[in-house]
Amino acid sequence: MLSSLLLVLHPIIGASQTTLPPILPKPVSMHAEFGGPFEITRDTVLIDPENTEATRIFQAMLIKGSGFQLHKGKQGSSAGAIRFEKAPTGSLHAEGYSLKSGSDGITVLYADSAGALYAVETLRQLLPPAIEGPKASQDAHWSVPAVTIEDYPRFPWRGMHLDVSRHFFPAPYIKKYLDYLTFMKMNVFHWHLVDDGGWRIQLDKYPKLTSMGAWRYGITSGWDQSKLRFDPASKLPKYGGYYTKKEIRDVVKYAAERNITVVPEIEMPGHTMPVFAAYPDLECQNQKPAAQPGQPASNVYCVGNEKTFDFVHNVLDEVMELFPSPWIHIGGDEVDKSYWKACPLCQAKIKAEGLKNEEELQSFFIRHIDHYLASKGRRLIGWDEILEGGLAKGATVMSWRGIDGGIAAAKAGHDVVMSPTSHSYFDYSNASLTTEHVYTFDPVPPALNEEEAKHVLGGQANVWTEWIPTTSRVEFMIFPRITAMSETLWSPKAGRNYEEFMTRMPSIFERLDRLGASYYMPAPRVETNALLFKDSAKIAAVQERWSPGTLRYSLDGKAPTAQSPAYTSPFSLNHAATVTFAFVSKAGQTGETAQVSCAPQRTIPVPTLAPGWNSAYFEGNWSNVPDFSKLTPIKSGATDHISLDGRNRDENFAMHFSGYFKAEQEGVYRFTLGSDDGSWLKVGDLTVVDNDGLHSPSPKAGTIWLPKGIHKIEAGYFQGGGAFSLSLNVQVPGTSTPMSVDSYVYRNANK
Repeated sequence: MLSSLLLVLHPIIGASQTTLPPILPKPVSMHAEFGGPFEITRDTVLIDPENTEATRIFQAMLIKGSGFQLHKGKQGSSAGAIRFEKAPTGSLHAEGYSLKSGSDGITVLYADSAGALYAVETLRQLLPPAIEGPKASQDAHWSVPAVTIEDYPRFPWRGMHLDVSRHFFPAPYIKKYLDYLTFMKMNVFHWHLVDDGGWRIQLDKYPKLTSMGAWRYGITSGWDQSKLRFDPASKLPKYGGYYTKKEIRDVVKYAAERNITVVPEIEMPGHTMPVFAAYPDLECQNQKPAAQPGQPASNVYCVGNEKTFDFVHNVLDEVMELFPSPWIHIGGDEVDKSYWKACPLCQAKIKAEGLKNEEELQSFFIRHIDHYLASKGRRLIGWDEILEGGLAKGATVMSWRGIDGGIAAAKAGHDVVMSPTSHSYFDYSNASLTTEHVYTFDPVPPALNEEEAKHVLGGQANVWTEWIPTTSRVEFMIFPRITAMSETLWSPKAGRNYEEFMTRMPSIFERLDRLGASYYMPAPRVETNALLFKDSAKIAAVQERWSPGTLRYSLDGKAPTAQSPAYTSPFSLNHAATVTFAFVSKAGQTGETAQVSCAPQRTIPVPTLAPGWNSAYFEGNWSNVPDFSKLTPIKSGATDHISLDGRNRDENFAMHFSGYFKAEQEGVYRFTLGSDDGSWLKVGDLTVVDNDGLHSPSPKAGTIWLPKGIHKIEAGYFQGGGAFSLSLNVQVPGTSTPMSVDSYVYRNANK
């Protein structure tokens, strides 16, 4: 008898390929034109009377990809030319452009310098991916299809954030990050320069902010807020860094050339631990001692201390000198007001200003900073906590705790940038926040009327780096989700469709390969992750037309590489193996893996069976489910259901359950194992669910293909401390509802 396994790789793309070029984000309108494409050669003339920065960037792009530079021509010269012309004032939307290409040349009309730049970025995607470099072969063709494009953005704020406080990334990488934003037509870079993890901006008036506050000791690749230390005497590994004023000016100039506004974030009044490492006199009084040497006692400015305002004014003055952005982001989030409650100076300030409570003290501080920035011709922007206690008239709200804060702010007449955790937090795993879900983002909620919606400037995605210590990991977390965010902020809502959007993605993946960028590739979704077979197993996969790479596999349990065989057709196995599937990019990157553990069904003597399990109980301290074969149980016996009823105590114990599972028909069985703390489930010799380790209550599912008959089953569990729970359900073939596994389990009646 031949058992079979079908690995179902769910379609990444469902729509058929469009005949139009794959441009991201999708233009407002694009139409194919009759006639042949335009071929860019060494003889092509570039006409740009305004000498825009955009055409300089285009020339650099051509040199990188093709190795040649275009000749500059004058208006009216040469039929086969690329022309950039400034459109009459008011004829195009802000940041907009029109592009028409055909066999006789390319003409770009642009509204402003931003429009010219975005025309170049579209032209870049009209050219073959080889334009990204390195230099192509001499006989490469640089053809631009015949199209007419009219384009402009939906929102004026199309932002990406990067936290460099938890983990520091050098200035050259920040430029590379800006290149990615330009590629996706994003125009705001929110630079999170200050937080508890470190101070990253050089200031002349306060040199200790970088000599002390930019360096922490002990925490390098990982993150633990409670262990932050700014103590050179600790002799722990030193970690951190900062940007010099020269580097910052260079980055700001580089960004401006690419129509990107750099919005600096200088956290206040909270998240300021490195400030107090350098200048402890700005901390609140009457605080509990720090948990360890080199750690400030608090991370919130003392608002009752006049030195605080002098300090903050001086800091903002130097920040504004470096950043011409209309907005200065002051954070304002997650302020622990317990420090103010214990501080006599802050309590005196509340009384002197006639304030009711600490919420109004925060509002007092925010209003003060807003007035100060306004006096300098700038605008305050902060996270939605700045709404607490009332908000100054000119402040802009960045709504992150959902969209309610943004709705309230817009209804009150404040400008808003929507950046909710539900769609915009790219530090969340790709599995928990998918590209498809990001694509559903709409910054304008239905709760706003037409007039209120005008206050929504746009949206932004955020990259918090507590668990993102490297630049390659940053890229892995933003790509491909940034493409979805870009399209939601640029393209008209009515014309967006996720399936069609994904048909344009393969070109982006190939370009990212050439740019040397890391990116997330989803695991092929499999119908089952374990298989017991009688004679042999047939391994089949559905090879999708659209994918981020080549589907490859291995049989040794290791992740496939570029040298692993490509999956082309079903194959059979008659021995135990762990088949691992993954997409592998042209550049050799391996995506997330999907594994299927295969093993032949062992013939087992069927004992005298009775309903229920055999169970064993153990006591000890573990951080994982122990090896029960090396332990002697404190007690053992029979039970009619899997549970923790047989325990002696509530902490530091383990339980083992064993029996026989009766598969009444062949097919895929889905088991769901929930536990607090760790657990695992095995059927036959295969692990079906691994839910091990110390964790809170959480279910985990696994599937196995089983022939009809009796199969060994066992479950292991341990409790490390705190709450405890254990449950096991099964969904049998042909049903849609899970039920208790106990109905299908039998024990050896002779034990």
